[in-house]
Amino acid sequence: MGIATVTAGRIRKGQINGQLGEDYLTEMEQFPHLGMVKTYNIDSQTSDSAAAATACLCGVKTQIGTIGVDGRAIRNDCPSSIGTNISSILDWAQTLGKKVGIITTTRITHATPAAAYAHVPERDWEGFDGQHFNVNHSAQGCRDIAHQLIARSPPIDLLLGGGRRFFYPTTTFDVEYPSIRGSRIDNRSLIDELWKGKYIWNMTQLNKFPLGSSQPLLGLFEPDHMRYEFDRNQSNDDEPSLSRMTKFAIEHFLNFDQGFFLLIEGGRIDHAHHDTIPRIALDEFVEFDNAVGQAKRTLQANGALDDSLIIVIADHSHVFTIGSYTSRGSNILGFGPLEQPNLSDIDNAPVNIIAYGNGPNFNSSRNATYLYSLNVNSTDYRAPAAQPMSSETHAAEDVPVYAYGPWSHLFIGTLEQHTIAHKMAYAACWGIYNTREGCPKASASQCSISNLILVFLFLISLHNDLFLYDE
Repeated sequence: MGIATVTAGRIRKGQINGQLGEDYLTEMEQFPHLGMVKTYNIDSQTSDSAAAATACLCGVKTQIGTIGVDGRAIRNDCPSSIGTNISSILDWAQTLGKKVGIITTTRITHATPAAAYAHVPERDWEGFDGQHFNVNHSAQGCRDIAHQLIARSPPIDLLLGGGRRFFYPTTTFDVEYPSIRGSRIDNRSLIDELWKGKYIWNMTQLNKFPLGSSQPLLGLFEPDHMRYEFDRNQSNDDEPSLSRMTKFAIEHFLNFDQGFFLLIEGGRIDHAHHDTIPRIALDEFVEFDNAVGQAKRTLQANGALDDSLIIVIADHSHVFTIGSYTSRGSNILGFGPLEQPNLSDIDNAPVNIIAYGNGPNFNSSRNATYLYSLNVNSTDYRAPAAQPMSSETHAAEDVPVYAYGPWSHLFIGTLEQHTIAHKMAYAACWGIYNTREGCPKASASQCSISNLILVFLFLISLHNDLFLYDE
């Protein structure tokens, strides 16, 4: 979620709400403190989600494609990763008795959520599928991400997302889609074998789960990623929105006195950008921002806002841009109004407000009649790309971080990405900062922060005494 996505998302949300859009303010933009974060890895100028999330959550820069390991681990090389595991802020919070949770619209084993709990030299080792993670890796002493999550002790208190196929064998058919099988070739049903808590797979079951229950909760609502918000809204699927999951998680954790860390990821903004589908990407952003507002309102309604630190951050940007000289209030997805045509001075064809630096919709020739025939509001419409790629790439630019609550002033200026975890831990008196000056020696629960919500653009939300994280 780079600056261009925030700007376009702001305009899109304003226009959805009947305004021109440019002067609208999103929920995250109303936070009092703002910084910019460098996103490079130790070996790559442009980051992926695995290395970026590892930096944000573990406080250590690493190599691209690796999760929860330090820079000695070589991508897709199991032996090189042995002995390189690093802990995360979720670990630091749980060690102090905090409640910890992860919410995502991606697979729960995907790169960003996995960085909170897993240790692998290859982000694609989500399950024992024989293709990415195989018997050789297992024999060398590595474990797939799904196995690490379910076998974790103590378990994570709350997990909501998608990706249940990685937890079931190929002989098991999906509970919701009878034609889809599990993907594990080790013949293991991890949830049945190892999960020591409640398992659910739809919103009806989520609504029935008793708030404040001491039982760990695992909710996997799709065999793969959760549905795009547009598709979820158009269907009768019993699947919760990101905002609904956020409200549930915070209300659940507020039943406990020790504080919590909550990671919230709106991860499908990224997927829509890779496919160069601006309508989907921006609508995902709108729902992500709705979740940020939902988090703040829920904390306030329960008298916990003053004790919570909310961090909204992106792990990386995209080669997504908005521009051209069009009039105020123009549909952000289109070309500008027909009565004031925004035309190229080269080929006299309309110029898109939104475009990508690279991606699957490269077209060396442009035809005005054809371009005007496109339904730019469609979820099938792909914005033009300047260079041909099968999938649009990430961008190397800095990304914003927004902060609200106690110690939010730490998140200003130009920051190295790995310092985000340290700043959160410092604010909350967690990890190596548990005994810093100003932290109560008797009980870290008396710190000025009780909840940490981290919202990634992917959204990561931490609530320990509070953090929000995005993507």
